[in-house]
Amino acid sequence: MTHRSVLLAFVSILCSSSGFLIPRRCHIPDNFRYTHRKPEPVGIQTGRVFMPTRRAPSVAVQAFTIANIGSFAQAAFGTSGVQKVLELGFIAGVGASLRDKLDAKAITALLLNALVPAVIVSSLSTLKISVEMGYVFLAGTLLALIQLGSSELASRFVIKEENEDSNETRTLRRTAGIQLGTMAPALSVYSFTREFVGGEFAGLAALADIPTKIYTLLLIPYYLRFRGNKKSSVVSSTPVAKPPMLKQLINAMKDPFNLAITSGIGLAALGRPVSSLGFCGKAIGGLAQAQTSILFLLIGLKLKFGGDRPKLCLQLLLARHGFVSLATSAFLATILRTGDAARLAAVLSSHAASSIIAFGQMSKVAKEVDGYDTELAFDIVALSFPLTVLLNTIACLAGKRYVDALPIVGTGLLAMSALLGKIGKS
Repeated sequence: MTHRSVLLAFVSILCSSSGFLIPRRCHIPDNFRYTHRKPEPVGIQTGRVFMPTRRAPSVAVQAFTIANIGSFAQAAFGTSGVQKVLELGFIAGVGASLRDKLDAKAITALLLNALVPAVIVSSLSTLKISVEMGYVFLAGTLLALIQLGSSELASRFVIKEENEDSNETRTLRRTAGIQLGTMAPALSVYSFTREFVGGEFAGLAALADIPTKIYTLLLIPYYLRFRGNKKSSVVSSTPVAKPPMLKQLINAMKDPFNLAITSGIGLAALGRPVSSLGFCGKAIGGLAQAQTSILFLLIGLKLKFGGDRPKLCLQLLLARHGFVSLATSAFLATILRTGDAARLAAVLSSHAASSIIAFGQMSKVAKEVDGYDTELAFDIVALSFPLTVLLNTIACLAGKRYVDALPIVGTGLLAMSALLGKIGKS
């Protein structure tokens, strides 16, 4: 008896004793005998070949299917993206419980003068331009333009033209249009992309974020000054002498944002990321990592759900995601038609939360020009993270079905924004 014959016979015994069907091409050797007869395999025996017949699934199979649903939910709960959301929500809850003990203004100053500049240096120092990433860079540029255009539409969709002559209305619209047009995918997108799409697509998402970084870190201060109103000041008859150029440069370098941007660009030009700077790089990296925890602690301290502001911010964010979803669906239909993984990664990136760095830039420029409501900008940042997490969680669980239904999703979000605006109105 050959080893193959023994193996096939052993498999036949196992199949018949457990009630499973023996496959059509599984032959029992002629020179093998066994006395096992019960239970008989379900099927028609023809010679030494069993012809399987259809049978209803057993209760165990049905239970296993139901158990799969629970296992899937448990697996989704254990993913890094969902666990990160719960972690940040817990930190925000700690902040809310400490409102009477911590000074929100002091923590805001810490965030803007130490932690956000560390993030700027770390981000800029890793930038590398190469020919291979040209298409990804162009896609990221298109996504940044989609965000800017959709945000301007959202600000006008929500903040109606009834009070067009009101300075407050123009300030709210201007603030919302600029703050909504920024993205922070590092916290709100990458973990979902890495977990549900793949590590290589997380890297591509980081490359596609480079145009947004350039806009947020370098260009947005000029855009804010261009759209703002110069502060009114009393004109003095005595001309004020300008300080020497060297002194102006030194004063500019004292600003944490200017110093961070200059240092980051210099390190990128030298090809030296922050991680290569030894203990100094580790210190900067530690401050940059602390930014997320301190931000959500501050969100818990400052975010309040009373009044009309949270409702206004939620309207704006729903409208922004609605317009972005419609524009992204057009991009997928015309340019990125194939590749389910790439299409899902593009949708996740389009859901990115609003940037805390842009809020910092606005807070800095607001000292020089009028026309910005920094409290509204911060509330938008605070609410954008949980909404982005919710959308990306649904997108990852639904997968291709969510991507295919993106036009319906966008329309639904716009409808929800409009319906929310009707609530409370007479």
